Amino acid sequence: MAITIISANDRIYRFSADDEPPRASRYWMLVRARLVNDVTLRPVTDNVRVESDLSPVIPRIADDGIVGLVAIPKDVFPTLIARGFAFNMMFHARGFLSQTVAAVIPAVQKTLTAPLPATGDFIVTLNDTTNLQVGEFLWIGAGSLLNGVYEDVRIAALGPGPNQVMVRPTVSMNHNLAENVFTVIPSNFAPVDLGDILMVPA
Repeated sequence: MAITIISANDRIYRFSADDEPPRASRYWMLVRARLVNDVTLRPVTDNVRVESDLSPVIPRIADDGIVGLVAIPKDVFPTLIARGFAFNMMFHARGFLSQTVAAVIPAVQKTLTAPLPATGDFIVTLNDTTNLQVGEFLWIGAGSLLNGVYEDVRIAALGPGPNQVMVRPTVSMNHNLAENVFTVIPSNFAPVDLGDILMVPA
């Protein structure tokens, strides 16, 4: 991986055109499940379709009845916040009754603590920085989970103080104590496993 050193505005930057995009900007499996015949307990594989009321996601169908949804977390995160991280999945297969199953994406939620960030600040203090990674995204909000206004920032560095992160771009609004901060992709991110979905023969 070739690295170029760039000097600009009295700062030194290390740049690589080959750097991978942040994890929150890549496709991830959000949810997986396995469709099983309610009578025979064998995988359901004939003419399977998966739908969801969550957008934007892409259904995936694999062998042995395995199905799921993939998405770019940064793109789907505003919708997840607005819906309280809950949504529905609909499963269809030839010869079976359709099934609707509720799914919840676990939210890694943190809160703002003093000193509070104001417009133009680049240091954010949290109650906890566990599972945060440089280069990943945070959504900082005002208001309730379902009716808040959120801005997204990217973690430029951990620190300088305990439970602090440096972000870019700078914070674009004033914030209050104990506001929500959501980690888009924590270091221990894994897809939600809905397990076996029993499909009833029509």
